[in-house]
This record gives sequence, C-alpha cells and structure tokens, in this order.
Amino acid sequence: MKNYLLLGLLMMPLTAVATHVGQNINTNANTAQNLAVCSHHFYAGQAPILTGTKGKRLAKNTHELCFDGFAVLHSGVSRTPIWSAEHLTKARITMAKELTREDNFHAESRLPAESRAELSDYSRSGFDRGHLAPNGDMASTSQQFDSFSLANIAPQNGTHNRNVWRNIESATRSLAVKYGEIYVVTGVLFQGKNIATIGTGVLVPSHFFKAVYIPSIDKAGVYYSVNGENHDTKILSVAEFSTKTGINPLPNLKEQTQSVAFDLPMTADDVGTDNQTPKNQNDTNEVSGWVAMVMEILKFLINILK
Repeated sequence: MKNYLLLGLLMMPLTAVATHVGQNINTNANTAQNLAVCSHHFYAGQAPILTGTKGKRLAKNTHELCFDGFAVLHSGVSRTPIWSAEHLTKARITMAKELTREDNFHAESRLPAESRAELSDYSRSGFDRGHLAPNGDMASTSQQFDSFSLANIAPQNGTHNRNVWRNIESATRSLAVKYGEIYVVTGVLFQGKNIATIGTGVLVPSHFFKAVYIPSIDKAGVYYSVNGENHDTKILSVAEFSTKTGINPLPNLKEQTQSVAFDLPMTADDVGTDNQTPKNQNDTNEVSGWVAMVMEILKFLINILK
C-alpha cells in the first residue's frame, strides 16, 4: 500500500503543467500562499521561508515558478534562483536512471526580461551553468526539459560542479533510494562584499547549499559548500544554516530535528549503512558473533560428555 501511495505522489508532478504563480513577491506570507499551487514539492506543503534582515534583502524582486518536477524562488536581483525544491522518491530516481541526458538550456520566458538571465550571459563566462534541481533527479522528458531553464541555473565553478557537488547530488539520490523518500531544497548564497558578475549582471554565488530531510528517520542536515575549487564543504543543522543565511529551507520540521545536523554522506558510496550507527557497532556485532560461536561449542562438548 505504501509503495502505491508513493507512486501516486510521484505521478502528480509528472502530469502537472509548469505554471508561473506570482512575481514581485516581497513577503513570506505571499510566498507560501502562491507556492501552495505546487505544494507537493515541499515537506508538509510548506515552502522555504526567508527570515530576519538577511531574508528581507533576499526577498526583493523575487518571482515564484512551479515546474513539473520542482519549485523555484527566483531573484530578479541576482538573476538566478534563490532555491529549488524537490520531493524525491525511490520510484522517481529509478525512472530518472532510465532517461538519457539531453541538454536544452533556455531562458525562462515567464520571467520579465530585466529580471532573468540569458544564454549569452554564460557564454565564455568561465563558469558552468550549474543546476540547482539536477537533471539526474528528473523522471520524465518534461521534468528534464524544465531543469534546463535558466531559472534553475546559477554560475558555478567548473571544478566544484564536476567534483564535490556532483558527488553530493549522487549521494542525495542514493538517500532517496535507501529511505524511500526525501525532501530536498537546493540553493545559492551571496556572502561577502566582492560578489562577481557575468554577462549583463548575473551574480556569481559564493556558496551552494543543499538541505535534505529524511522523513522515515526524522533527520535533516544541510550541505554548505564554497563555490570554488578547494572542495570546502560543511554539514550544518537546519537551525544553524537558517541563522547564518536568512533562509529556512524546511520550516515545518520540529525544533529538535532542525537543531541537530544529520551526518550527510559526501558520496553515494557512503550511503551503504546508516550514518547514525555508533562507530563501535561493528565491534559489538563481532563480539556478539564470537559469544554465539563459543556457546555453540560448549553445547557440542556437553552433548559429547553426556
């Protein structure tokens, strides 16, 4: 029954039509109300919220977009997304593996011309066109096409994109397969005084982040990664990340869940075992095995003596 429910949830976005649901939204209340059109992308139907002074700065000239496989809050100031949100299931990832990647980068026509990036902005910029909601998560050709919208793209250091970030995306998909379903919010940050630009004013993020929540074990954490070549990546709790950035990617989580950082895997190979298993668990299992074997030997000797 659970598998059929998950499949049903998966098919909802596959049949949806990408819809522009609002623009120039400057308050969290309006953001939540409009993004409710595609609330299935968010945990408990609640979109990420922008909080505090930092959040107010980010909220200027934002536009909301519902896509087939994800939702986006786009900034007309940076001409990049602020975040993209996805609900990943084991069934969705299984379907995504069957698709062949077909690059189809395109400007987002639903955004005002003065607020969006164009393909020419990235030409010879020295930066990759980095996906927030990655192509590898997309379970249909419709979702795949949407993922190449520049509304889901930000300038990304090539080494970062093809190494540490690629591994993190793969690890995230492995978590969805292992635990059945996860909620993911991926975004960019502009921290520091010297923010670079490309093209006609597209801002280059200082950091990429990916927040992950696993409902079956009620654990969450955030990858916080410098957009550079040094592979500088930290794992933060949702609460710590929210305070640091003004973005709460998973506002409906319990306070305890937000305050403790789950030890997120850095590669898909790290997902093989439960990350929360104590380090000495293997030793404990070995001791238990020896005890069982000794008991069997004793039983054998007793039977012989009898």
